[in-house]
Amino acid sequence: MWTFPDVNDIWTPTTISSPTTKTGNEHVGLVRMGPLVAIPAILQKLGHDPDAVAASAGFELGRFDDPDTMVSYVAASKLLARCVAVTRCEHFGLLIGEATDPSHLGVAGYLIRTAQDVGTALQSLLEHLDLHDRGGVPTLDISSSATRFGYTVHQPGAEAMDQIYDLSIAMACNIMRAVCGNGWAPSKVLLSRHRPGNVTPYRHFFHAPLHFEAKESVVVFPTHWLSRPVPTSDPLLFGYLTEKALEQHAQSHVDLAGELQPLLHQCLKNQQCCATAVANQLGIHERTLNRRLHAEGTSFRQELEHARKTLSQQLLSATDAPMTEIALSLGYSDASAFSRAFKRWSGTTPAKWRNNHR
Repeated sequence: MWTFPDVNDIWTPTTISSPTTKTGNEHVGLVRMGPLVAIPAILQKLGHDPDAVAASAGFELGRFDDPDTMVSYVAASKLLARCVAVTRCEHFGLLIGEATDPSHLGVAGYLIRTAQDVGTALQSLLEHLDLHDRGGVPTLDISSSATRFGYTVHQPGAEAMDQIYDLSIAMACNIMRAVCGNGWAPSKVLLSRHRPGNVTPYRHFFHAPLHFEAKESVVVFPTHWLSRPVPTSDPLLFGYLTEKALEQHAQSHVDLAGELQPLLHQCLKNQQCCATAVANQLGIHERTLNRRLHAEGTSFRQELEHARKTLSQQLLSATDAPMTEIALSLGYSDASAFSRAFKRWSGTTPAKWRNNHR
């Protein structure tokens, strides 16, 4: 039977820090070590010294002992990149994801396990995962027949994007299996990464049709699963944990620009990225949005450009999507307009950047 630890240990991070810091024009998010604690065991299983690999990436092995430790999202991504380089394992992120369960997400994970039904569980994850992760956001797209549950990275400068998406979507599957039972299975799995040379580990884990080179990383499943009761539901504990999560949100000091980036990424994917629509989602007037951003030394246009830059680099490095397709997905009229903007950001053309970042 699944049991809960002391509730005071679930939600209070060991290392208390602002969820984001800002360097120049880029927001540097933090992430809990929770899902990464399996790395030393995986390295050892693959025949490598965890201490040496961690040290070569600037990590002390002791950090893996406490899942509540907060680290830089970019630093964590560099650790993943180093693990892949050392082990030559294309699916290293998938191996980490296989070893995760909801409890690795801190309070957000315990909210999942205590929610009344699967739909409420996933909605609570959307609302509170930022207590665990300020470099990416969960996504949930619900239609009458199918639901797409996934994850998108908005952190500039993150490396090993393929590994991050493998890890995240494997974890999404483990979340669904935890709250639905063994009868649940995805209809299909989409991964925004190059097709690996060996897809067998993916087939063994997901047990579903796989689609690589996708625009998004999601698991797709029938919507009727959202109404399924969670077997470990505990309404009283769910209410208590929700209250604690809201308290922690209130104590966090995140500037508006940092809050805006994940929202802009999602709006770009939905092709609804204008200041009015974003302000409405934040529950403020467009003038208020512009005034607050101006006070922080930025503007909606600048933040939108940051989001476009990050998303374009992800698509260029992790997929073979045509330039025209990438341009349209970012809201540009054609590939030439996108190319001009990209050269302004990066000093080179999208094609040359893609060749240099394979």
